[in-house]
Amino acid sequence: MRVGIFFGCFIPLHKGHEEMIRLAMKENDHLILGICGYDNDRGKGYLSFRERLRLMTKLFGDKENVTLAVVDDKKVGLKGTFSVNAWKLWSDELFENAKFNPNDKSHQYTWYSGEPDYLEKIQELYPTHEIKHIPRTLIPISGTQIRNNTTKYREDVNPLFAVYLAERGLMEEKL
Repeated sequence: MRVGIFFGCFIPLHKGHEEMIRLAMKENDHLILGICGYDNDRGKGYLSFRERLRLMTKLFGDKENVTLAVVDDKKVGLKGTFSVNAWKLWSDELFENAKFNPNDKSHQYTWYSGEPDYLEKIQELYPTHEIKHIPRTLIPISGTQIRNNTTKYREDVNPLFAVYLAERGLMEEKL
């Protein structure tokens, strides 16, 4: 079975994330969708970890070919730039919560990310896994851009996330 892996903090879920999720679902039989972060992370005051989990579960929790895997970055002691050892702790948590074995030869794993630094370390840990770097230039948007100017980038935000943010006064309603 082909298994895609895509992960993020989703503060908020945006068109770039959605495109990678669509690609990973199209190219694989199953998708492990990692939801990363922790309470009081950079989403504090904007979109809490618990709300991101709730919204992602609402969007993807009922899809048979998607497994949501929560990775509490703080629980595994991750901060800032990850070393290869930190990525090992992080990926162990991802695979354990997804109930997949990264060494299972009956699965062909493919990782998707727009961050080449992440993929280099993941490739070092899992040399038999395929790596797909999706350049951010294909969909040039980031959560940081959105958080810094929600008015300008409101159309890039997933509609369910946009409703949540608008209800809390963090994003203006559609004009």
